[in-house]
Amino acid sequence: MIEQLNLEDLAWQLAAKVYRLNLHGQLTGRTVFKRLEVSEEELAAAIRDSFTQANDAAYRAMVKLATEAALETYDRVVSDTVRQSRSRHPN
Repeated sequence: MIEQLNLEDLAWQLAAKVYRLNLHGQLTGRTVFKRLEVSEEELAAAIRDSFTQANDAAYRAMVKLATEAALETYDRVVSDTVRQSRSRHPN
């Protein structure tokens, strides 16, 4: 049970980082190379700055893309970990 909770926490943490990186990149129009995360303050500033540049539909599309990337990351982390666990502990 502890392993499962740690896996879920790790997967959500990675998904949140991917979400922030992806949304920040879309809002600013530039990717953040060589960084593993964007701070909450940086993302908040990018969101504030984007209000004058992005219309509502464009902003929603950016949030949707960032959310999809985050959920895909979560699924990938969980699937890969479960697959590795099964290969180490066959039935």
